[in-house]
Amino acid sequence: MTKFIFADRYAESGLSPSGEIITLRTAPAERIAGDITHAHIIDLISLYYGASGIDLTWFRDEFAKEDPSFSLINNEREASVLAAAILEALITDGTDEAILGVVVGNVSGHRTPVLSNKLITLALEEMGTRSVSARKPSTGEVKIAPTQTAKLTEEIAAVAQNDWGALLSMLAKIRSEVLNSSRTISNQTTNSLSTVNREVALLREESQMLWWLIGAHSRALARSFTALSPQQAALVGAVDLGDLTSVSRLGPVAAPSILERIIMLAKQPKGGSPKDLASIIDSVDRKDLQMLNIMPSKLPPRLAPVTAAIDLARTIGIGAWHGRFLETTGLNANIEFEPIQLATQLYREHLLCQLI
Repeated sequence: MTKFIFADRYAESGLSPSGEIITLRTAPAERIAGDITHAHIIDLISLYYGASGIDLTWFRDEFAKEDPSFSLINNEREASVLAAAILEALITDGTDEAILGVVVGNVSGHRTPVLSNKLITLALEEMGTRSVSARKPSTGEVKIAPTQTAKLTEEIAAVAQNDWGALLSMLAKIRSEVLNSSRTISNQTTNSLSTVNREVALLREESQMLWWLIGAHSRALARSFTALSPQQAALVGAVDLGDLTSVSRLGPVAAPSILERIIMLAKQPKGGSPKDLASIIDSVDRKDLQMLNIMPSKLPPRLAPVTAAIDLARTIGIGAWHGRFLETTGLNANIEFEPIQLATQLYREHLLCQLI
């Protein structure tokens, strides 16, 4: 686990606790990070982005073990500092849910955190690094070889004729060697096949993405992307590509470029196109929205607002969901996205839903 550097984080937030307080915060933070759950990661991200109404009893109780005076009411800003520090440790240690959650929670710049944006930058860097490293071909040596006891052959040859006791003892040694050798070969084979299976799965994922891109045909709507507007293609393409990302947890590093190509396939309207989320969602037929494979129950609306907008539009109705969207996400339905921003945001929301 990455070492916590609380002093710097406190200084960035304008807080200056005593050395004793910082010491009291270290052990609870390490316990939380070491035994983190998906639900707690979501809570920490929500806290980082200033959400209210979160049940953080588990968080308070953990810090109260070392400091009974710790209170979320009196330590509201400090709680955000601690949440950010724990998230930073998780991101540095490669926790995909934390990496993706921090990026998604920024909503393409529409939501700012309580504290510094440095955590968002770190998460984006880690996402790129891990997306690349996850697709590197395996370089491990595939070696399958039996084991053998060096002196067993000599011991067998030395057994005297009609020495039944020694023979029985030798048979036990032979059986033990066979079992150990079989176990070794089995483990080596399993490890090698696991590596091969992952390589094949990644190749299959990539080939399906490639054929989807070449075919320019939406899997969700069973319709060509040329029949959609760029904004509609952004929504539908993001969900399609999310479904195709079945192996890699963070998706290919080139995902935004793939989505941009899909958007370019769409019919270009004469004049300007609306960029506000309300107009984009409302331009899609309600039946088409129902066909999009989204998972709104997996994440709070504040963290996945585009997913929430689609779900509200197909549940409440086109044009009738705007007020409810503001209530549940804290964002105005008229927030604007460029098509590629919208596609990338929804794609990452989709990936996070698959991880949680």
